[in-house]
Amino acid sequence: MDPEAVLELMSSAPQRYETVRASLRHRGDGPTIKALRDRFSRSEAYRRTFGLPGAPPGDTCDPEPDGPFEWRCRVWLIDNNRWRVELALPDGGVDMAASTGRLRSADAPEGPAGTSELWERRIGGDVPSDAPGWLPQPTDIFWTMYPFDPSGICSLDGELRWLDLVVEEPVRWAGREAFRLRGVPIEEWEYPPEPLWWGADEYEAIVDAERGVVLRLASRLGGDDFDALEVEEIHFDERFSQEVFDSRGPLAWR
Repeated sequence: MDPEAVLELMSSAPQRYETVRASLRHRGDGPTIKALRDRFSRSEAYRRTFGLPGAPPGDTCDPEPDGPFEWRCRVWLIDNNRWRVELALPDGGVDMAASTGRLRSADAPEGPAGTSELWERRIGGDVPSDAPGWLPQPTDIFWTMYPFDPSGICSLDGELRWLDLVVEEPVRWAGREAFRLRGVPIEEWEYPPEPLWWGADEYEAIVDAERGVVLRLASRLGGDDFDALEVEEIHFDERFSQEVFDSRGPLAWR
């Protein structure tokens, strides 16, 4: 399998499943990310992206903690209008959100008519003061859904095409047969390539060999991950009851 074939597999991922149920884990290293944010703030890429001169050191927002951090979530997904996210909070609570698939009426209290109903609820716990920059909001599906539509949500296949890519030996990840892509930048990024990190010297993507979803995505520096999103468990093509989208309490995990 050559890199282009793996990227084409990623681009067709949403056509390769009916539903997804998955648990995700994200890990990051605060000091490394802070250092790269500072470098980016003084780069030509920063000026090109924001139309502003590079910010002086210390003027950028540094929301990450001063050490390692992580978050975990569970995802149920049919399509962009029918999904659920349960995000585990650091002190044991859970932040939930779901898009029900039902269309809002003209007299709905929030949101335009014709869009899918969306609700959010937090049970227990609280978000620490240093969390907003590294703990995603469950309604911000970019960070929790891109593995399942890597081309449509974040154009990840397009970002990876800017790298010098190789396909390494097949691997198993989360019980799935997969391809491992490794890539190094040919030159410095001209913009922030989210969900990849600007300033990394190597990137890794593990792609499900049958479904095309991303099972792991990591940005690396000096041989170590400093940002990695990993699928810990994944199931395809289950039938979801309406409770998945309507229940205001955490769901049992089969």
